[in-house]
Amino acid sequence: MHRNETKNKVTIGFMVLCCLVTIPGIFSRQYFELFNSELPHEFWWQKVTMPFQHGASGKPLAILGHWLLNMIILFNCGKIVENLIGSTRLLILSVVAWFTFYITCQISGIWINGSSGIIWSYSPVLLVPLKWAKEDNRYNALANRCRGLLVIMWGVVTVAMGFIPFLFNPNHTMLHVFFFGNLFHFVAVMTGFGFYFLWHHSGKKPFG
Repeated sequence: MHRNETKNKVTIGFMVLCCLVTIPGIFSRQYFELFNSELPHEFWWQKVTMPFQHGASGKPLAILGHWLLNMIILFNCGKIVENLIGSTRLLILSVVAWFTFYITCQISGIWINGSSGIIWSYSPVLLVPLKWAKEDNRYNALANRCRGLLVIMWGVVTVAMGFIPFLFNPNHTMLHVFFFGNLFHFVAVMTGFGFYFLWHHSGKKPFG
């Protein structure tokens, strides 16, 4: 059985941080540069705030579009996952996902921003209600919501990230763009699976 609904403190806090770091950057390039993830980093906190900033400097529509998409997914995915595993576990998962995001930047040499590098680590948890629904049809509605989110995150966005970056980087092959466009999402998903299995083998019940 899944937990009673929490107050979604981690999800809301995550969204607030994204709003505080991203929205003013739509109107002020100078503000955007305070949190710019691209090298060289002028301030130490730029390595920390990468997941909370979105878009590209001086491109308001890109900032707004990137931010809106991630906030919609975070609002829906974050609430479900936080209700399933609790606020403390979601916070731990978020911190671990931030760390793997940062390490991936270091290894790949690609410094990007965006909360999807953390949000995608939540997605493996969405598989749990699908399993529950097979055993108890009371979970069908929740399973359908999770299934829809997985189609968007693992399907629609994955395909889009193979094409959209190519429009801005036509000198690279489609395969190159598809791989690096989805690299951070892939690492985040693997982080999410690792989190689940680590908790499972520790003898503690990760859900319910």
